Amino acid sequence: KQFTAAAVLRLVDQGKLGLDDRVARHLRDLPAAWRDITVRQLLSHTSGIPNHTADGGLERIRHRAMTPRELVDSFRDAPLDFAPGSQFAYSNSGYVLLGVLIETLSGKSYGEFVQAELFAPLGMHDSGLAHSGRIVPRLASGYGREGDQLRPANFLNMSIPYAAGALYGSTGDLWKWQ
Repeated sequence: KQFTAAAVLRLVDQGKLGLDDRVARHLRDLPAAWRDITVRQLLSHTSGIPNHTADGGLERIRHRAMTPRELVDSFRDAPLDFAPGSQFAYSNSGYVLLGVLIETLSGKSYGEFVQAELFAPLGMHDSGLAHSGRIVPRLASGYGREGDQLRPANFLNMSIPYAAGALYGSTGDLWKWQ
């Protein structure tokens, strides 16, 4: 999420966006309930948009390939958890929406923008946006616990985490980032 936040701040630096802009100013097809949500609220998990991966939501979609707009459509009709700016609640949904905002304002895919604006200038050559259909050399496999045993992690189509967590990077690249 820190990379998505940095990409949003690059758009702010470029004068394409303000942190206190209402997201609806830039993405016109949003639900009426989202009309007062700001970029800052998405970044700080205070938008009130429910986390679409909570309460079994991830299990319902984890195997599907979805476009960013389809991801947004999967949670756009859910009522807000609270009035924007009134509370904090971790929300992958907000970062998915930020990814769509990045794509809309930059004219590039999220992966292309992050590559061009963050990774390439820093020489982060072993970082990128993960895709389920592509083999990434030296990419570690995930594991999970089943009792006392480790097992391979359950499949997750990498279109699902999108701008909320589908990036990969080497330890050397993360050192450069830090």
